[in-house]
Amino acid sequence: MAHGPDAVHELIEESGWSYPVSVRRLEREHALANVQLDGEGNSAMVSELMARGKFDRFESRADLEEKVGEVIRKELAERKTGVFARIRRTFLGR
Repeated sequence: MAHGPDAVHELIEESGWSYPVSVRRLEREHALANVQLDGEGNSAMVSELMARGKFDRFESRADLEEKVGEVIRKELAERKTGVFARIRRTFLGR
């Protein structure tokens, strides 16, 4: 199974669309589709990824890989927490 920007590209291919593709169209048709972010099983909904990015369309696959790849890297970095952060979140709820 594809992960990262390749998973988003697969959604575009499965829909039979060609580039350019608007983010609005992608959100409308696949908002609740789950996309694997990495090979470890981390995932997010398409609507979450598109909301975090500040873009409105993908001109080509390379453009999609660049834009979505950056959002995914940031998302994965935020999800990776150390022991101290986990303890703080457990006891302080933050």
